[in-house]
Amino acid sequence: MPSPLDAVRRLSASSLNLLLTRAQFASVELAQSRAQIMRWLGLALAGAVLALLALIAVSALLVIVLWDRSGPWTLLVLAVLYGLGGYIVVHRLQRELSEAPPLLAETLAEIAKDRDAILGRVEGDGEPK
Repeated sequence: MPSPLDAVRRLSASSLNLLLTRAQFASVELAQSRAQIMRWLGLALAGAVLALLALIAVSALLVIVLWDRSGPWTLLVLAVLYGLGGYIVVHRLQRELSEAPPLLAETLAEIAKDRDAILGRVEGDGEPK
């Protein structure tokens, strides 16, 4: 006949195994996020460098072509346009960062499900969550 100490020992071992499994899941999720962020950062950097080079070339061409007609006003218009574009990009980035889901959201949801299952919480239909 199993003793209460054996039941406590099995419960502790099961709980520890569950926590270790969730920790491994969190580790995998973090590694995937890191790889995705690094890929995005590399692509963004390459795109930004190429776009900047193209922008410099086009701006220089525009200033050369329009210098006789409008002088330094061409530079002012370009500066205003670039400043407006930069503001729009930064504003969009801030909005997307504020709307992004929290880090490890899936892991935390799974841990909450495990907690509810261990505590035996029941939804309205009588089945455990």
